[in-house]
Amino acid sequence: MTCTVRGEKAVCVCSGGLDSTVAATIAAREGYELHILHASYGQIAEEREIEAVKRISEELGAKELVFVDLGFLGAFGGSALTDRSIEIPIDERVELDGTSTPDTWVPCRNLVLLAVASAYAESIGASTVFVGFNAEEAQSYPDNTPTFLERFNDVLEHAVASFTDPITVRAPLIGYFKREIVRKGVEVGAPLGLTWSCYLSGDLHCGRCEACQHRKRGFREAEVEDVTVYERK
Repeated sequence: MTCTVRGEKAVCVCSGGLDSTVAATIAAREGYELHILHASYGQIAEEREIEAVKRISEELGAKELVFVDLGFLGAFGGSALTDRSIEIPIDERVELDGTSTPDTWVPCRNLVLLAVASAYAESIGASTVFVGFNAEEAQSYPDNTPTFLERFNDVLEHAVASFTDPITVRAPLIGYFKREIVRKGVEVGAPLGLTWSCYLSGDLHCGRCEACQHRKRGFREAEVEDVTVYERK
């Protein structure tokens, strides 16, 4: 991959999962100076995600790793990822088919997160924000769609200081399904083995939640060895 932006800064929103890690790796391979941003919003897997992001940041040679507290999103409730009274789907075949939004939806999370990431980018003079939005999750999560990305970038043109160049949010995986993301990760040398996808906070990936099911299927369909150790295959 040709490095055409050597030294230019990019903010990479990174959860510690496959998608955002591959997106951040693409930014690194393109020559951006990485500034990784991780958000805690009361998610059950918060501790495991933070551990993963620290390792990924080091592996990618990030210039800076910043943690932001969006705990108010969790306090609002309404999501199985933050509200302990709502059960995370386990051992269910969860398909993102566009007909409903899963219980794991966190209301307006990406809208809030991109606003924070854009503020961070403007403050450090970064030109680009990288995110892991993808076609698979866009089927049922509206804040992963090309339309959402396009509209947010339109808003950004009016949301940053007039004397700066507009910040652009890029989603290099916007048209990819999980198997394609895995293949792209292998292609760019992303540290897939360091990522954490599970919605739970155990020592190992549970292998049973929605995120683990999609992760396993992605590796299987990509015909790439999955080095993840699961509690249950």
